[in-house]
Amino acid sequence: MMRKNIYIVTILIFLLSITSISAQTENKEAVTIPLTNPGKDGQLKIGLLYGSISVIAHKGNDVVIETVGPKSSKPVKIKNGMRKIGDTSLEFTVEEFNNEVVVKSKTINKKVDFKIKVPENFSLDLRATNNGNISVEGVDGEMEISNLNGAITLTNIGGSVIADALNKNIVVSFTKGYSKAPMAFTSLNGDLDVTFPSNLAANIKAKTDNGEIYTDYEVKMTRNVKKEENRTSSGVYKVNVDKWVTGTINGGGAELLFKTMNGDIMIKSE
Repeated sequence: MMRKNIYIVTILIFLLSITSISAQTENKEAVTIPLTNPGKDGQLKIGLLYGSISVIAHKGNDVVIETVGPKSSKPVKIKNGMRKIGDTSLEFTVEEFNNEVVVKSKTINKKVDFKIKVPENFSLDLRATNNGNISVEGVDGEMEISNLNGAITLTNIGGSVIADALNKNIVVSFTKGYSKAPMAFTSLNGDLDVTFPSNLAANIKAKTDNGEIYTDYEVKMTRNVKKEENRTSSGVYKVNVDKWVTGTINGGGAELLFKTMNGDIMIKSE
């Protein structure tokens, strides 16, 4: 039977100086998580309530997780003549099973950033809520990325992406190639800026309510207008026309969906 490895990481940050009554330090600590099957594909899952997530590919066969807490200039707490010497605000747990790594932060109301190194062929499930951005660099895999109040930046990646950001921009560059799979990029109040290889073959479906759509690909337009007609209970006749820009690039392929309400859509060729 395969064993699930559970790593409970409690990070205790000591004061750098006991002679000073104030401190300005950046709390950080790194741990290395070995994989069950080194060299094989894996997956990372992490969701944060407060903080940023940064993932970068490295040449190793393990996962390296570093937490970074905010710098503090508050006076050191003193009680009955004793100084506080620890901070458990960076506590988190990691579970690894069959190359699936699940990171859970125990911090509820404090901002903690995670900087994580993974092997290049890794899938990602990253979710952030408040006070943080999500960035990925050099990873080639399936990615599901969601950020409620921050930006999403995916650089030098390959594979496939489903990404949504409620209030910020999404910027993606597929310099390592792309999977011929359906993808979606959506935002409510942000631009979508996505760069694909020049040989992209896909069906494009795009819509922005308060912005423009731009591309440097040769697109064969296939506009479809969806019209809904109905009569309300009060007898009012209502027609709703939902207009998307649709087309094919290089003969077509898997569907790529782009949708934002308040922003521009830019579909670029590298």
